[in-house]
Amino acid sequence: MSDDTEMVQRGVGILTATLSWESDDPAATQMFKESLRALVRLDDGLSVSVSGGSPEQTELLREVLPQVVREVIEALAPDYTRLLLGMAAGFKTVADAYRRDVPDADIEGILQAAALHLAQGE
Repeated sequence: MSDDTEMVQRGVGILTATLSWESDDPAATQMFKESLRALVRLDDGLSVSVSGGSPEQTELLREVLPQVVREVIEALAPDYTRLLLGMAAGFKTVADAYRRDVPDADIEGILQAAALHLAQGE
């Protein structure tokens, strides 16, 4: 499975979890935020290509840049977590309204079909 497909499937999983999330429950909201933070991957296999400069400069950049990238990702993670939380809250609002208007709506089934479609696309 490609990393792209895996991340999309994780997104579908978040939407599925969102269906049972109660935003007025602080513990559930905190758990939901933690699950979103877990999506931020800090890949130890980060590769850096450097051209030009001395061999010493190249080696120093190879040592320093992965840590800088990790720090940037960690700094941006809270913003992306809030963004995803907002998107999930919006999805939940739409899903709840759909369930009110269409009592036999199978939103979970729709999301499950989307996940299966993604898996078959690999």
